[in-house]
Amino acid sequence: MTVHGSIGFSCGLLFFAAGLSAQSPAEDYAQNCAMCHTIGGGPLVGPDLAGMSTRRERAWLVRFIVDPQAVIDSGDATARALVQSYQGMVMPAIPGITPERATALVDYVRQQEGSGGAAKTGQGAPAALEPFTPREVERGRALFSGLAPFEAGGTACIACHDTGGLPLLGGGSLGPSLTHVFKRFGGRKGLETWLASPPTPEMASLYRRRPLTEQEITALIAYFQDRAAGKAKPAVHGGFLLLGSAGTALLLFGFHLLWRERFHGVRARLVRQYRTRGVQ
Repeated sequence: MTVHGSIGFSCGLLFFAAGLSAQSPAEDYAQNCAMCHTIGGGPLVGPDLAGMSTRRERAWLVRFIVDPQAVIDSGDATARALVQSYQGMVMPAIPGITPERATALVDYVRQQEGSGGAAKTGQGAPAALEPFTPREVERGRALFSGLAPFEAGGTACIACHDTGGLPLLGGGSLGPSLTHVFKRFGGRKGLETWLASPPTPEMASLYRRRPLTEQEITALIAYFQDRAAGKAKPAVHGGFLLLGSAGTALLLFGFHLLWRERFHGVRARLVRQYRTRGVQ
């Protein structure tokens, strides 16, 4: 990298960092917290944040917001109890988070409690009150498997995830199985907020600029509810490995046939040449 390139890269990082620090706590909360938490509106994917400053020490809250996994790995009993109570789910770290931003978020939540909980609800799509229809379930299945594209052009879920009962080779294994995600996220409300604004870096990179529509979210939730209802067969992994092994075996067998014919053809010519020269 040239000197000018290094300077430009460094300046870009500085501008990026400045943009993050200039973000207000309210914007920070809306972008990174509201899809999983409420302030006085009940638990979603994560716990209700109302009263958190009285339940936890301020320093602990800041440390946990900055690096949740590090606090869990340290053996902290409170953090591990939270993970256990939410079925093993770990809060993802906020991209670019600093202790200063985390402190501002803690203060913002406390202010919202004092103002009567102005941020009670998350940013998810409205909860559907009517039972899901078979058509919505089938629509969700098609969206998940990529048979029907997302309107904004987002990647099909099957590229990284699996659910029980998928035909042929099943789904991807880069992400966790979503067979029981409906129960794991606490039902419709939790999934709606998560799918409307995915907080993890991997999901955000795929869907933040290509968000799902409310109808697509509803269809996917209908499909996940159907999978979680015990109607799905267990996911079968290893299909790609078996297919690859079979393909490799066929390829090697084909090479064997080609080489054998070539070997016999070359050997036959050599034998004829030697016989012509009188070599028996």
